[in-house]
Amino acid sequence: MLFKERAPHADRSEDDNGRSKQDQQQHSKEESSTTQNQSSPTTNSTTASPSLASMLLNQSSGDASELRKDNKVAQQQQQQQQSKAAPAQGDEDHISKLDIRVGIVRSVTAHPDAESLYIEQVDVGDKDNGEAKEPRTIVSGLVRHVPKEYLEGRAVIVVGNMKPSKLRGVMSQGMLLCAMEQDEKGEVIKVGLLEPAEGSQAGDKVTIEGFTDLETVPAAVLTPKKKWFEKSRIHFSVQDGVAYYKGSPFRTVQGLVRCKSISMGEIS
Repeated sequence: MLFKERAPHADRSEDDNGRSKQDQQQHSKEESSTTQNQSSPTTNSTTASPSLASMLLNQSSGDASELRKDNKVAQQQQQQQQSKAAPAQGDEDHISKLDIRVGIVRSVTAHPDAESLYIEQVDVGDKDNGEAKEPRTIVSGLVRHVPKEYLEGRAVIVVGNMKPSKLRGVMSQGMLLCAMEQDEKGEVIKVGLLEPAEGSQAGDKVTIEGFTDLETVPAAVLTPKKKWFEKSRIHFSVQDGVAYYKGSPFRTVQGLVRCKSISMGEIS
């Protein structure tokens, strides 16, 4: 009987122990829940931190990107300035390649196959072993602009090293330089000879202060592909009747080269 009485007690003890275990488990769960709840802000804070870091990183990346853009723009501007300055520094003068000299027109005839062309015999001072050579044949399109009577016997300015070429079947061995006056549409309305100072002789060299002198040796022949004449001609002009190259006047030992009939214009 005693055992029967102890049995309920034992059951109660077991029940108490069971409840105690349940209470402990429930308490553990509550503590765990509390711990989790308490740790949640930390987790959120930890989660928020990468976002802030990311924002700072993105801002830093944006600043670096802007800096790179600014540097690139600065480099481009510097390159543009250098490219603009480069032509001025590397703009080679070809005027020294040209053999510009005084010629005396000995005779003028009409071209048999071209109404606008003259065939001129021009003494440019060529010599062979000290002996004067025959005048050169030069073909010019001056019929409509310069009377034959004015041209004959006239001292003119000649480019003496142009590559010889045929004009309507006649070989031309040089070019007479002339001033041109144009209208608003760019049409040539007037042409005048460039003429040396009085007293100049056939073969006298034309020099340009700061670019050529009496010691300058020109090219034997102007190579058409290199366009030395064309590159120089764009800088020729007539101002107040005087011939210029880049602001420096044409001259012989006797004085300035002029155009008597045109005050302002281009030269060709």
